[in-house]
Amino acid sequence: MTAQESSRLGVCPVCDEDILARHVLIRYETDSDDREVWTECPGCGGVVHPR
Repeated sequence: MTAQESSRLGVCPVCDEDILARHVLIRYETDSDDREVWTECPGCGGVVHPR
């Protein structure tokens, strides 16, 4: 496992499971140049925006 894969992005807003970089499905930038991600939660299996 690489350092990038193990970096914590936040927690699932549904089940509070840790979300790691390896769970990223989509990366994008907003109009204000913020970088955002949607991930698959390893706990509940949902597609979530980590908090």
